[in-house]
Amino acid sequence: MSARLSAALCLCLILACASAARAEAPPRILAGTTLVADVLRDLCPQGAEIRVLIPGGACPGHFDLKPGDLALVQDARAVILHQWQKDMAAMRNLLRAAQNEALDADYLPEPENPMLPAGQLALTRAVQDALQRRFPAWSGHVRARAEARAARIQAVEQELLAAFAPLHAARPAALCSALQAPLARWAGLQVAMTYGRPEELTPGRVAALLEAGRAAGVSLVIDNIQSGVGAGRGLAEELGARQIDLTSFPGALDGADTWEDALRANARLLLAAAGEPRP
Repeated sequence: MSARLSAALCLCLILACASAARAEAPPRILAGTTLVADVLRDLCPQGAEIRVLIPGGACPGHFDLKPGDLALVQDARAVILHQWQKDMAAMRNLLRAAQNEALDADYLPEPENPMLPAGQLALTRAVQDALQRRFPAWSGHVRARAEARAARIQAVEQELLAAFAPLHAARPAALCSALQAPLARWAGLQVAMTYGRPEELTPGRVAALLEAGRAAGVSLVIDNIQSGVGAGRGLAEELGARQIDLTSFPGALDGADTWEDALRANARLLLAAAGEPRP
């Protein structure tokens, strides 16, 4: 065998081994937000690499994707996004620029509010379906993990509803970010009026909020961290109310990197501001 032929065979073997190693490497799965990433980490087998595109403390609609995200997408086996992320120009451009022909993003049906238990269960089932389609060999593992997560969601729901019982009885009134209104109502508060991002608080809107707040005897103003910390602080000062910042995603509050921990952290902040015992 000539030296040239031997070298060619060696090169072929090296390339084949590299290809096989790549095929057998744990898959990289990209999540659109920390809500999706939390479910993926819970349901996927050990070794799967879960990366998140938008950090928990950022506003998804105003977050600029980084050049380094392109490399993540190029090597990903799956990208799992919320349905509303389909309309984000930055996300569309990122997927197009990656030129990963094997990659077709999954867009999850959007539950009403995935931070609340019912919405979180719907999100879990949607991620389960996406994973079982993408990775059929994982079906048994994913199904078992999804059932365990569903039971845990139900337990968290019962735990927090019990903690919120005094609020359901007292029915304190609040002004809050529209994104935190579902949680406030679920916790037992009366939502006198909602507001959007800080730049949407025009003088006319502020006047209407203050009027509604005074009429309802508002004692709480609830802001959404991802929309702007302290957006309603001025409203709270005018009304003599307490102001708190709650999160719409895991990863925005210290020690609250999972859905369960983030929802419990929100509950503790809400109950403390309302003067009730915390779970």
